[in-house]
Amino acid sequence: MKDQIHLDPFHLQSFLAVAETLHFTSAAQSQGVSQSTISQHVSRLEEQLGTRLLARSTKSVRLTADGMALIGMARQLLQCEDSILSRFRQEAPRGTIRLGVTEDLLLTRFPEILGTFRASHPSLQITLTVGLSAHLAHLLEQGELDVWCGMRRTSETRGQKLWTEDMRWYAPAGTEFPAEKSIPLVTFPDGSVTRRLAIETLNKSGRAWHLAFTSGSLGALLAAVRAGYGVTPQPAFLRNVEHLPHCAPGLLPDMPQVEFIASTRHQTAQGPEDLLIRTLCAHVPRLQPELLPL
Repeated sequence: MKDQIHLDPFHLQSFLAVAETLHFTSAAQSQGVSQSTISQHVSRLEEQLGTRLLARSTKSVRLTADGMALIGMARQLLQCEDSILSRFRQEAPRGTIRLGVTEDLLLTRFPEILGTFRASHPSLQITLTVGLSAHLAHLLEQGELDVWCGMRRTSETRGQKLWTEDMRWYAPAGTEFPAEKSIPLVTFPDGSVTRRLAIETLNKSGRAWHLAFTSGSLGALLAAVRAGYGVTPQPAFLRNVEHLPHCAPGLLPDMPQVEFIASTRHQTAQGPEDLLIRTLCAHVPRLQPELLPL
């Protein structure tokens, strides 16, 4: 009788980390281990399965067909393990987390991460509030939220940084911006990070601007851009959104980067809030959207 092969969950986690980043160093950082450990885990997994999962060279890493096929199965297996441990673990955390997120985060893989969190902690419930970063921060301060996830300037220090994001201008296809013309801005209301950065950037470059359309809804802003109202400053990952044209580099001045964060009322997250933020930080490579080329 042949020996049974038992897959090590840590090997699967290391493989998924590389599969999501296609970069061994980034995978090692996300898992909190050395690059050599990640490499050993993947090599051992390939040896057990009798196939190559990753095609590696000195310049790049790519998934093989078997590697692509393994991703979904590996995630299911790890989620099943988490569910078993959560179901039978003593003193499993219970309760409700009042979570606030910005609308743009819902266009990333954030919902998938919530699914991972739910599978690991089925006794914890989440109530979700969607809004602007400034409004969510205010709700947190008032004790109406337990955790909020959104955007901050790179000079700010509140919250746990998840990743750094470029900013882009989005405008109707074919729009030109002559130097003598005022820039029509499509923005969130006063107080938003993107609005302040856009105005500061245009003022610094000496470009005139005026408010052409304002809304607290990201969907409304994107619809206004498609309708030709003007240009909107938003995170670079939104260029993956269908039918949303972005400005070619050089047409408008470059904006500074922003950071996406998770923040709690306490300086150090506690209890269920800590579990949620740990999950978000552990899956940062999945949270950060894959950008299409310009």
